[in-house]
Amino acid sequence: MTQGRGTAHRRRVERTAALLGRWWVFGPLVGLAAALAMVVRIFHHGAVGLADNGDGPSRMCALDAKVHLDEGSWWWFKYANFRYDHALPAECPPGSRYPGSGQWMPRLARPVSRLLGYSAHLDLRAQALLWCALVGLAFALFATALRGRLVLRLLVCAALFVVVGDSVVADYAASPFSELAGLTGLLFATAGAVHLGGSPRARVLGLVVFTVGAVTVVASKMQALTMAVPFLVLLLACRVPVGRWTGRLRSRALPLAAALLIGAAGVHTLVYQMEAFKEINRTEMIFVGIMGESPDPAKDAVDLGLPADFGQYAGLNWWGEKAPQKDPRWPEVKDRITYANIGGYLLRHPGVALRIADGGLDDFAASRPPNLGTYPVAAGRPAGAQEHRLALYTGFLRTFGGGWVLGLQFVLAAAGAWWLRRSAGNPRRRVFLALVVCLGGVTLTQFATAMYGEAIENTKHLVYGVFATGLAFVLAAAAVLTTPAPAGEPAPAADPAEPADQPAVVPVG
Repeated sequence: MTQGRGTAHRRRVERTAALLGRWWVFGPLVGLAAALAMVVRIFHHGAVGLADNGDGPSRMCALDAKVHLDEGSWWWFKYANFRYDHALPAECPPGSRYPGSGQWMPRLARPVSRLLGYSAHLDLRAQALLWCALVGLAFALFATALRGRLVLRLLVCAALFVVVGDSVVADYAASPFSELAGLTGLLFATAGAVHLGGSPRARVLGLVVFTVGAVTVVASKMQALTMAVPFLVLLLACRVPVGRWTGRLRSRALPLAAALLIGAAGVHTLVYQMEAFKEINRTEMIFVGIMGESPDPAKDAVDLGLPADFGQYAGLNWWGEKAPQKDPRWPEVKDRITYANIGGYLLRHPGVALRIADGGLDDFAASRPPNLGTYPVAAGRPAGAQEHRLALYTGFLRTFGGGWVLGLQFVLAAAGAWWLRRSAGNPRRRVFLALVVCLGGVTLTQFATAMYGEAIENTKHLVYGVFATGLAFVLAAAAVLTTPAPAGEPAPAADPAEPADQPAVVPVG
């Protein structure tokens, strides 16, 4: 009797595990669990977010919103301010409105704020709740692409939550920064791309999600433009057969159309970027990035075609009382404040370029801006205090350092490229490996953009690269643990419209 009951119990457990393991059950359950866990992570014991560093007004003005300061709070750095009131036209001049996909989330959160009964014109806590729902959707999409043992798929999803739920990412949910749009877009681009190795229908859905995510990333801010390069390379290396469009060339039509959309988003971001920011970024790259740690700023100024005494502005940014653009000779030298001039200088002085990169490794390891508080004043925490509710990934970065972590990522990218060429029979695994390589490209382009594009607030500007690195580690684990070859049949049979010798993602080069 006891043995019979034990056998029946095992069978019930096996049937339950088999049901939970079905992709159409597993995916939605993982998504629901991730959304609820993220709500708890952000709101338990009071909501957390990020204090404004001065960038918020240019983004919130696009929604005719201005910050509402609670008693004892402050505009910048010290406390997270969630409430925004309606701004009068005079309070938001047209030239101060920052364009881009960073407007989308707070614009959607505005009616949610009213629905939830928040008294403000816009409450960033509603934005955080909306983000939790989007995280759940992204996790559901990601989980449906995983195969293999249930416990291994759960481990991969848990690892993804450790990265997405880390303070370096989740604190942006209730913030006025456009980085939230970019981080969300990168998550969805990843969740969509993992389906490019599935059935024809799954590939079409995955391509749509990937495109929406990539457009959101590229349109989030000027710095994100360079991420278009690895995205476009990935698209040019994949095929999505639809109907009769199954040939080697025709199956590339949809990925090419997606690439054109992403490229158009990049062009739009470039054209409609605030003109003032373009000049500010170049100026700070010269006077903070190049001259800031220089032993001889006067010599650097001359090498850059500036008067020698412009070395006096070394280390001074655009916003200071003694800023370089306040010099009466600025109109005469303004034409030398260009990226072409900066690039030429760095090519002639590779030691300076290496010094800047070396400093960037420390900024990468720091992972979170140390000067931005995460609690509202009502929480009763000291000004500038930061939460650590889930900071395992942050701890990993700080323990091993930027150099070791980035080195590990690029080793994984190289190993992924090698394995990619030897996995012709497993299109699911190939797409995961291709994503590991793509995310390595995202990290590389973002590191170079942050270090050589502006050179201030580097830790905040490296957040896309930090997130891409975490995603790459998760994708590498997923490629090993959750992409088994189909038993008893060639892997490409998952896509009957594609010949067996044509994998979903072909190796680049």
